[in-house]
Amino acid sequence: MDIRLLGPLEVRDREGRTIDIGGARLRLLLILLALEPGKVVTAGRLIDGIWGDQPPAGAGNALQSLVSRLRRLLPDGVLHARPAGYLLDVDPDDVDCFRFERQPQAAGELWRGTALADAGDAPWATSWRVRFDELRLTVAEAGTPDIPELEALAAAHPHRERIAGLLMRALHQQGRTPEALMVFERYRRRLADELGTDPAPSLARLHLELLRAGEPAVQGNLRTPLTSFVGRDVEVRNLARTVASNRLVTLVGPGGAGKTRLSLEAGRALAPAPPDGVWLVELAPVTAPADVVQAVWAALGMRDPAGGAAPGLLAAGRDGSDSTGRLCNALALRRLTIVLDNCEHVVAAAAELADRLLGAGPDLHVLATSREPLGITGEVLHPVEPLPLPPADADPASARDFASVLLFLDRAALVRPELATDRDSVAAMVRICRALDGMPLAIELAAARCRTLAPAQIADRLDDRFRLLTRGSRTALPRHQTLRATVDWSWDLLDAAERAMLRRLAVFPGGATLESAAAVCDPGGELGDPLELLTTLVDKSLLLVDDAGRYRMLETIRAYGLERLDEQGETAALRARHGAWFLDLIERLEGRLRTRDQLAALAAISAEHDNVHGALRRAIADGDAATATRFVAGVGWYWWLGGHRVEGAALAAAALMLPGEVDPDVRALACGVAAVNGFDGLGDTTMLNDWFREALTYRGPNSMFRLFEAVAGLFRDGPTPEVMARIERLADDPEPWTASLGHLLHGHTLLNVGGRFGEAAGEFRASLDGFRALGERWGMAFALAALAEVIARDGRHEEAIGHFEEALRYLRELGATEDRPVTEVRLAQLYGLLGRFDKAEETLAEARRTAQRSGVPDSIAFVEYAFAHRALRLGDLDQARARFAHALALVGDHRVSPQMMAMLTSGRALLLALDGDRPAAGAALREAFAHARASFDAPVVGTVLDDAAEIALLLGDPARAVTLAAGADAVRGGPDRTRPWTAAVAARAGAALGDADRAAATSLGAATTIDTVDRLLAAPQ
Repeated sequence: MDIRLLGPLEVRDREGRTIDIGGARLRLLLILLALEPGKVVTAGRLIDGIWGDQPPAGAGNALQSLVSRLRRLLPDGVLHARPAGYLLDVDPDDVDCFRFERQPQAAGELWRGTALADAGDAPWATSWRVRFDELRLTVAEAGTPDIPELEALAAAHPHRERIAGLLMRALHQQGRTPEALMVFERYRRRLADELGTDPAPSLARLHLELLRAGEPAVQGNLRTPLTSFVGRDVEVRNLARTVASNRLVTLVGPGGAGKTRLSLEAGRALAPAPPDGVWLVELAPVTAPADVVQAVWAALGMRDPAGGAAPGLLAAGRDGSDSTGRLCNALALRRLTIVLDNCEHVVAAAAELADRLLGAGPDLHVLATSREPLGITGEVLHPVEPLPLPPADADPASARDFASVLLFLDRAALVRPELATDRDSVAAMVRICRALDGMPLAIELAAARCRTLAPAQIADRLDDRFRLLTRGSRTALPRHQTLRATVDWSWDLLDAAERAMLRRLAVFPGGATLESAAAVCDPGGELGDPLELLTTLVDKSLLLVDDAGRYRMLETIRAYGLERLDEQGETAALRARHGAWFLDLIERLEGRLRTRDQLAALAAISAEHDNVHGALRRAIADGDAATATRFVAGVGWYWWLGGHRVEGAALAAAALMLPGEVDPDVRALACGVAAVNGFDGLGDTTMLNDWFREALTYRGPNSMFRLFEAVAGLFRDGPTPEVMARIERLADDPEPWTASLGHLLHGHTLLNVGGRFGEAAGEFRASLDGFRALGERWGMAFALAALAEVIARDGRHEEAIGHFEEALRYLRELGATEDRPVTEVRLAQLYGLLGRFDKAEETLAEARRTAQRSGVPDSIAFVEYAFAHRALRLGDLDQARARFAHALALVGDHRVSPQMMAMLTSGRALLLALDGDRPAAGAALREAFAHARASFDAPVVGTVLDDAAEIALLLGDPARAVTLAAGADAVRGGPDRTRPWTAAVAARAGAALGDADRAAATSLGAATTIDTVDRLLAAPQ
């Protein structure tokens, strides 16, 4: 075997296949055993290492369960039980940390991150980490590790002087002396602030040595930078190789992307360095194209021979007929690289000069920077992208892994060395970097504001970014001193048609296609060919285009464009055209969402999600009730299918509260779809009732209203005979989609009234057949999940798993985040029942991630309930208590279903009974019953009765336990074989009674129905 602990846990078998060890406790168990290869680890040590000072009740049984699960995952004969504990029968060389101790020189191959990463902050892991880390540092200090490894070691051991010195030398040897000096300064400042001391004389001498390093590593005129270079080390090396192997390379990107700095770093990194040097030609000050060639003469320290030869000029061949020709002759035999910086305003002249120089000098290379390509044969384009951005919710540790945040931290430390880096401050830095698109110049301008503002204050002010970001270096180019000047420079290079297209495109919050850009920005075609205009704006780095042909702006460019749009008085007209275009789009696609074209229609609307919601929000802000209501009516089913119910319900509420004249049929449809989305996304039941009531005033031909009528009845009255009849009629609807949904609803109501599993399964099959005929994936997913529930309760778990897995495939295709967590939890539970614990763990973890992304309180609570209930069944009562408490805290003031509240409070009642707290258990159980009865859901009532039976048995009332267990089966319509422990509870309770008493108690419970269950609801005595 190969067990890897020097980083996240990895396990491979003899053939090199990865063994997935799912579950945090399972990984801890293996780590503890692997740290003692071939030795017995006592059960007590394992329990302490896994659970710390909070071991579960029955810790021995819980440990045995973990060992059994781990044994099933590992190869046969590896994990053995011994009288005192357990033994992992592997050789020390099978564990990477012990191979490392035997062969320290292999550190680079073996280390993949923090040692024992999966052990977290467990106290026992600390001594092991110190042992391995100390050896790793010793190896690093004796060897020659690369810069990234040294940077990682310096970050992990900031007081280690030898590491700081090695990093300084490595950076200096790469021509990055300013960064080496910055390493010393940060180290000196940290020692002074934290330890009150100074660096050792040896490190101070190295610092002085680097300060006195005279000649640059590369001949030429490249400036020595004053700040460190952050975040593009790999790109510099790749670019240097590209320049070395290609004659003309152009760095293209928007203003402020860091093209100039990247070109200088690449020039310094050329290996081998050109014998005649690397020469920077700054074209920013050049105003006339004819002066470009003179700028090159000046940068090279040469004079045009026509005006007198400069010292050191080597004549080469005959002079040309013009200055460019004479320059070509002078450089024809030189081996050098010329950096033409900032070509965009003289791009034609720069292109002509580069072409002639390259044609004359076979050993001459040109590296250009420009906001658009030079456009000549042989040019290799190197796009300079923004710096990588962390996720919006990144934690402080992971945020620092992103170059954009590192750049902000580095530049902010220059103006405010004591800048806080706590969770809130780093979160604000993430907001800043994301708002500024990861553009280095903008980030540096924002960081400069840290002298007087906290990061959170800067982030809050970025809506007015052009006024805020105005304090660049006084020695920088004028257009790099403020954010506005940077964009002004690009704007001034555009012609009138390009400016018009750019400012009008700013009205698209989600980018534009060629078709939508033409229709919204230039419906009359006055600006010219839209494709040509868009291509030009892409070439000039003012637009980005993706593989799907969508044109997008960086947010800074968009903010600038909106200002220019306002200046021209075009805002209102462009917003109106934008809203009309996307309203027409969703109204054309809405009907296809319930057909076999569902995926294509959903993808088309999803691609325009930001534009559709932007137009809707604008209509709401403008008080345009008619337009806003049409949007809600058109996009409501997309919200449901695409998992946007929370956001959609909030938008619907805002739109439907607007005063104003609205087509009554459109409003009725909007109210209906708003109410359906509001089940998950809104906590106001009064508003839902009002919407349903208004939706049902419509009596037109749209079959959706027949659906609303049935759903409204269930919502308001529960499964009454009249409502049941209405739902049955829905199953006979002439519209196939509505009829298929009618079968699905009818099946659920049959389950909810109890005792009709067989009929419900038939309805679910009919629904599935109907949706399959239509090719409608959402309906197929829900019908499959419902059918899986029925057959799982009947004990056909393998078949149910197949249905759940197929349902999840469809839901993932749809991107239906809000509908997945319940299905994932149920699938995980079935995996567990069949002993597939790794799959169960993986699927349950995915359910939690999905629920968090969805933001639906019911889904989040249901996943936490699943974790809590699993801990309860494993006997880990401490974890169960914590998880039930966490689930109830998550619910808080949110509206969740009575089903969810019933299960949470019922599980809590069972825990209280296990703790022997009879009064509290009784109170919690009564609350659970109240929620269950309010749910009109017989399976949930059965679940609460199951828990009540277990509570009665715990509290010493086996007769009541038998009655409640029989009542649970009667209300449901049979035993629920996804809850196998209930049969054991009933058996134990029955065994405590005589035959007559058991029969009487069973008979009493078996006569229970959903309508008569109240007589069983008294508190346990």
